[in-house]
Amino acid sequence: MKKLLIFLVCLASLAMSDGVEAQTWHNAKDGGYHVFGIGWSRTSLRKYQRLPTLQRSMLKNTELSNNSILSSGLYVRFRTDATAISIKYTMTKSATQHYFVSTFGQSGVDLYARSDDGKTYHWLAPHVGNAAFGTPATANYKNIIPTNMDGLDVCEYVLYLPSLNGVSDLQVGTNTEAKTFEWIEVPEEQECIVAYGGGVVQGASASHPGNTWTNIVGRALGVPVLNFGFMGLAKLDQGIFDVMAELMPRAFIIDAMPDMLNTPDAIVERVVAGVKTLRAANQRPILLVESPGVPDKLIRPNVEALHTAANAKLKEAYDQLVDEGYHNLFYMTQEEIGLVADDFLDGIDVNDLGMKRYADVYLKKLAYIEENKEDLDAIERVEAPVKETGAVYDLNGRRVGGNLQKGIYIRNGRKIAVTE
Repeated sequence: MKKLLIFLVCLASLAMSDGVEAQTWHNAKDGGYHVFGIGWSRTSLRKYQRLPTLQRSMLKNTELSNNSILSSGLYVRFRTDATAISIKYTMTKSATQHYFVSTFGQSGVDLYARSDDGKTYHWLAPHVGNAAFGTPATANYKNIIPTNMDGLDVCEYVLYLPSLNGVSDLQVGTNTEAKTFEWIEVPEEQECIVAYGGGVVQGASASHPGNTWTNIVGRALGVPVLNFGFMGLAKLDQGIFDVMAELMPRAFIIDAMPDMLNTPDAIVERVVAGVKTLRAANQRPILLVESPGVPDKLIRPNVEALHTAANAKLKEAYDQLVDEGYHNLFYMTQEEIGLVADDFLDGIDVNDLGMKRYADVYLKKLAYIEENKEDLDAIERVEAPVKETGAVYDLNGRRVGGNLQKGIYIRNGRKIAVTE
């Protein structure tokens, strides 16, 4: 009996030393709107899913709809002076689903300290407990000195949620000595970027969630990158374009070619229809992205040929849209992406090196887009049909001529409203 008592005391001491016991727990669902990376109304920001229920219903593909509830690209922010932090969360799927992706990369959470000006992030290495479907998984961070970040007693943190799993409950634990804990709410209006594509967009095969290129780009630019990555399911479905058309991002990224290799004949029609859907809603820049190809194309040229064929169809769609007068369209080639063998994990998805290369390429391209885009969303009102010089376009980007009827048009890169 005495030995059993000593064993239980030692076990309790070990639990406390791992930061599991003697904590105050804070649930992100307890009031407020705390989930970043969702582009819709604030009421949806209390759930850990990328698409709200209404938008999910617009997706006719069941697999696509089910994938949309995963937490790829979602994160929460909080401030605390804690010297020990624990994360406890419940997953909606098995922790390991893809043999080529680490369990941590699929189902882990990732904590970063964030500087007060939002320009510097510092990754914290976790001690990870058991992770299983339907039971709380844990990640513990100990021996934290919050003043080392900014010299302030209270430090801000960003917690990324799993890339290839869902979360039904999330709690942050702080040691009982901590005096401060505060969730940071999502602003009512916030700029964002929308990234649509397959597994590489969703996060395969980064070793941990913070290393996905969408999250790297988000940290660098200081804006959320809404993750519309659907592993193996980026088939340019019309429903996903209908959903994205409800958003007003800084830019749309369409990176779906790796999932279109087996249906190249559908690419032109679906890309053109999708771009026109987005363009009917707004004039925000759209970036079409080629497939990066395969790392072993010297030995498997037949596989590389599938990527080449898909990219040729994407370029055909881009050229058609430009010829029809659509504006603010941009294009990124396989050569610009420039992946090499060391960037790949399984010949399709990329590792951390590949994610970093993608992030660098996207940051460069987004800077180019920012410098070269046309401001087509501003509105200039005129009382009579336009007589000034400069071609006039309708809201789909098509050139129009003659006497203009009442309505909204585009001239010299600005919207005009003909009112009589």
